[in-house]
Parts: sequence; structure tokens; C-alpha cells
Amino acid sequence: MIRGHILKAVFKRNFAAYFVSPTGYVFITLFIVACAIAAFWQNDFFKNNLANLDQLNWIFPYLLLFFAPTITMSAWADERRQGTDELLLTLPVRDIELVLGKYLAALGIYSVALAFSLSFVLVLAWLGSPDMGVLFGTYLGYWFFGAALIAVGMVGSLLTTSATVAFILGAVFCILPIFVGQAAALFSGPLERWVAGAGAMEPFRDLARGVLPLQAIIYFASLAAVMLYFNLILLARRHIAGGPGSGVAWVHFGVRSAGVLVAAISLTVLAGRYGTRVDLTQERLHSLARETRELIWKVDPSRPVMIHAYISPEVPQTVVETRENLIALLREVAGIGGDRIQLNIVDTEPYSPEAREAQDKFGIKPERITEFEEGRSFSHDVYLGVAMTCGAEDTGIPFVHRGLSVEYELARSLGVVAGARRKKVGIATTDAKLFGGFNFENFSQSPSWQIVEELKKQYDVVEIPLDQPVTEALDALLVVMPSSLTQPQMDNLRAYVKKGGPTLLCDDPLPLFNLSMGPTEPKRAPGGRGGMFSQPPQEQKGNIHQLMSELGVIWPVQDVVWDTFNPYPQYQELEREFVFVGQGSGAAEAFNPNDPIPSGLQILFLPAGGHLTSQNAQIAFTPLLRTTRQSGVLPSGQVIQRGFMGGGWNEARSHYPSGNHYVMAARVKGTIPGPPSKEGETAPSPTTINAVVVADVDMITDWVFDLRKRGMEDLNFDNVTFVLNSVD
Repeated sequence: MIRGHILKAVFKRNFAAYFVSPTGYVFITLFIVACAIAAFWQNDFFKNNLANLDQLNWIFPYLLLFFAPTITMSAWADERRQGTDELLLTLPVRDIELVLGKYLAALGIYSVALAFSLSFVLVLAWLGSPDMGVLFGTYLGYWFFGAALIAVGMVGSLLTTSATVAFILGAVFCILPIFVGQAAALFSGPLERWVAGAGAMEPFRDLARGVLPLQAIIYFASLAAVMLYFNLILLARRHIAGGPGSGVAWVHFGVRSAGVLVAAISLTVLAGRYGTRVDLTQERLHSLARETRELIWKVDPSRPVMIHAYISPEVPQTVVETRENLIALLREVAGIGGDRIQLNIVDTEPYSPEAREAQDKFGIKPERITEFEEGRSFSHDVYLGVAMTCGAEDTGIPFVHRGLSVEYELARSLGVVAGARRKKVGIATTDAKLFGGFNFENFSQSPSWQIVEELKKQYDVVEIPLDQPVTEALDALLVVMPSSLTQPQMDNLRAYVKKGGPTLLCDDPLPLFNLSMGPTEPKRAPGGRGGMFSQPPQEQKGNIHQLMSELGVIWPVQDVVWDTFNPYPQYQELEREFVFVGQGSGAAEAFNPNDPIPSGLQILFLPAGGHLTSQNAQIAFTPLLRTTRQSGVLPSGQVIQRGFMGGGWNEARSHYPSGNHYVMAARVKGTIPGPPSKEGETAPSPTTINAVVVADVDMITDWVFDLRKRGMEDLNFDNVTFVLNSVD
């Protein structure tokens, strides 16, 4: 049993001795100066514009490579050099009390130095708004890493009487946990994973990102415990050196050491497989959705998913946050997956062998990102691509654009490559021509909409013509501009909807992508307006009001919603019809907190959209998106002035807030019993409704995608995520 008063006496003796001479103060000063230079002196700190200690985190392990042995070099070496070790070892003190006392003293000195570095937090708070959860995890990582390496350094001090040699030995021993992970590239298969897992860098990086995994704590605690046990063995050699049973004793110590080492490794592996991971960040940046976790756990460990991430080591400021989120979530997926997920993050520069590998194997190419600085523009080729393979299956994300949910993209790719069933999503054929087609106005082939390509990444997407009844079994049907359908097509759509077919309807009172397609405009001829190929339309548009009524929705087809809320100060000149819905607008439940579709979204951009109200009490009407009370509506004819050369904004229009919220998207669901049947007739089937109605189409057009790709300033919309959530 360890005696507390003895432990305290050893601790006080060694802790106080460190500060008797100027050595302790010099050490703390050098430690703080070195950390400050690493944290704030590099250009990347101001270039990235992030209030964190990322630059220090990359260098901190290498700083410890020198500072940990500096603390421990005199722990045993000075005792032996001065001859006080003989007196110390003859006292009625157990070996474990001596080892723990000296270890806690060295750890106390390190903790004091680390406490002085907390001034960095004040600097970050002065410069910006740091995430205190991330900083808490970062300092936990500093402390645990230092605690483990101090135990390692003490082994070196026990082997010599020279403090200088003890420093060198301690540094050599500390190299192993710091650099062993990098040696994993020399191996392959399971051995590669074992070697990579033996390093201290990955557990430290988890903590520095604001994640507290049980595995990291167990790793550092086990490393410290094993090294302290080695201290005990080396200290106990005086009892057996030269004795008749010394050989047997050393074999006994060797077996016990191997047992301790195996126990530590086993405990760390078990913690990695079954341990918890706590997200310390204020905004839960590393918390994966329950669905994502379930998807990871469904991966067969015998067929692990290989994730190859080709990421530029340096990126423009506009995509720094995207890069950080991508790396953080990749590590989180790998951390939760354990043996199910194997992660390989490759620093990729243009024209490098890694770049050629990314393109040849997975089709990953760089994106050209332009940034502006002091009136000049600079273009950079940036890699933010991810490829996943599992057996013969492979898929990937060529580039992670701003505006898309990184977690959603990773989960989508993981589900595809791991063999999860691909849902079948139908896209109805309308005048919007989401699948593209020949344009008679300019005699060119128009490509499919980018939203279609986005859906194809995860779903089995099929085109559904509505000239005939919908007979395919679909998980969801997307209908864009249903107001452009003819009446027979509308009837087929109504029949599908009334059978409970999951439907996402997007219509628009003022479709900016094609003003002539508005619901109040006549149906266009197949060959366009005028010209030798134009033909008169065979049928007129169907009754969109009848469809909406059966959905339990009122949609005023001429009303265009406007709002004063604009979260981007640099774009205050935008027309008020460019509506932003999201956090910080002041609207009560701008995003419905009780519905999974808008869950986790930040900002949605809906240009010149409409609004919806409930009509049928038997159908549950759940608002998904709401404007602020500083909003109103205008007739579409007053918003745009039409002319011979097209249309333009009506500068004479006036905006007077109505004081009401406007619902721009809603979920409608319910069952309406059929009318009473006459005697002898079969009772009609009830009407079942399961749909999401969005009063805007421009939000998913290609120009919104292009805004996201260009990464203009802070523009970052969750439009695509909203649509994908609706489909799911």
C-alpha cells in the first residue's frame, strides 16, 4: 500500500529542488516562448483566420521531444552523481513511492509551465471568438501527452549518472511514441494498422480537435503506467544484481513486463473498439448523426472500407474551414469505425505523384479557387477529394464544396460502397427538363441539372414520364414545376400522390431560371416561341390548385415573398425577394426544431419564392421554413417588368412588412376517408398524403450550385442538404 505522507515528502523535495536554481525559471520561459512562436509567429495563423492553436498543435509533440527530457534528466541522474541515491534508497521508503513521488514532481513542474501558457487563450479571445471546448480538449491533449513522455524520459535518467546523457537517452526514447506511427507506411495489411495505432500522434490530434475519446486517455495512461513500471524494474536491479538468483529474477521481470505491455495494448484496443468519444466543441462539430453511426457499425469488419482522402496541405482562406471540417469528420468516422474503417489522408500538391495517383485511380482532380487580397486575385489548385473502396466497390467525392454537408457526403459515399440498398428516386418529366434536352431556342443540347447529378451519387435515379400512370415502386418522386404539366399529366400525378406515394413538390411563382415557365404564363410550344420549328401547344396547363387542394395546401400562385433578413452585410444591396431563412433571423422556428428535414441547417437561400398555408384540418401541415415578421408579399407582375428583351426588377415596387410569418416549405401528411359508398358498391379507397411542398425552385438551380462552387466570401447555403433530407 502506498503511504501518502511518504509520497508527499518525495514530491515536495523534488518539486522544490527544481526551482531553487534558475533552471526551472529558464525552462518555463523557454517553453512559453517556443510555444508562442509556434502558435502565433507563423503566417498560417492569420491567413486561416481561425481562433485556435492548430499551428502549435502540429509542432507541440516535437517541442515535447526536447522539453520532457529536460524536466526528467536530473530526476535520477543527479541523485546518482551526487551519491544521494544510496542514502535515499536506504530510507524506509518503498520503490513505488520513490518512483511515483519523483514522477508527480516532474509532472507538477510541467503542469506549472502549461498553466502559464493559458495566456494564449486570452490572446485568442482578444483576436476572435475561440471555441472553448476545442481549447479545453487541446490543453487536455498537451497535458496527457506530456504526462506520458515524462514517464518515458525518467527511464533514460535511471540508466546513467550524467544529466546530459540522461537528456539524450530520454529524447531517444521519446522519439518512439512520436514517430512510430509514421513508420506504418513501411508495412501493409493488419501490421500497418497495428503500427499506426501504436503512435501517440493520432490520440493527441483527437484531443486537439476537441474530441475526448476514451481510447486516447487509455493510451496515454497506459504508456505512462508501462514506463513507470520499467522505472520500478530498473530501480529494483540493485536487489538482484550479482545475486545467485539474478538470472531467474530477470526472466521473472521480463515476463511480468511483457504481461503489463500486453495488458496495456489490449486495454487500448478494446477502448478503441467499444469506448465512447465525447464531443467537447460548443457547436458539436464532431458529433455524427445517429444514422451515420448506425451506417458505420453496419460495415462488415471482415470487409473494411478504405478511405483515401487527397487534401491540399495549404488552401485559400475561403475553404480553410471546409478543409478542417472534412479532416475532423474523416478522423471521427475512422475513430468510431475502428477495424471497419481504414483512413489514409494524403497531402496532395498539384503535379505531384500523389496528384497523379488521385486522378488515375479515383478521378479526383483539383478545383481552381480564386481568392482576393489587397485588390489582387490569386488562383490556387486545391484538392479536397475523398475516395472510398470496399472490395470491388468504389465511389467518392471528387471535391467537397462549401455549402454541402460534409457528414452527409461521407455517409452517402460510405453507404454506397458498403453495399447499402440504394433507394430509387424518380424525377418527373416536366417543362423544367431536369434531365436536360435539346433547346430549340439556341439549337443546343442543355445538360442535366446539377441537382440530378447530386442525387445520382446516392440514389438510383430514374426519369418518370407522367403521360401514363406511375406504376414503378419509388422511394420518392421529385416533381419540379408541376404547374407546367398538362391536365392528363396532372391527373396521373394526383393519382400517385393520393395513393400515399412519397413526393417532393417544388413549384415557383416567379421562376428566375425561366420567367416564361411561371404558373400564370401560358404553356410554351415544344419548339419555343416563334421560329420555323415552333408548334402550337396541344394542351394547356393543368389545374395546379386542384392538386394543392388535395394536398391540403393553399398556394397563391402570384404571391412572391420578400424579407428584410440578410445575414451577409457585404451583400445588403441584394433584392429583398432574395429570401434568406435561417438561424439568427429572429423568426420563431425559422427551421422547425421538431422535424428532421431542416435539422442542423444554418442558412437557406430562396430567390423569389412563394408561400403556403394549410387548408385541410384532416391533413397534418408541418411548417419547415418560415420568414421573419419583417416580410411581405408582392404580386409577381409587380416584381419583374417584362419587356421585349426580357425582364428586369421593377424599381418602383414598394415593400411594406405585413407583420406575419410566411411558410415557404411544409410537410403534409394524413389520411382522408373516401366518400360513403352506395349500397352494393365497393367502398372507395381512402386518400393518403405523404409529401413535402416547397414554394421555390430557384433554390436548386445550377446558379445556386455555382455560387457554392465559387466559394464567394462567406456565402454558404444548405439548399442541397435540405433537398436531400427531404428526399430521405
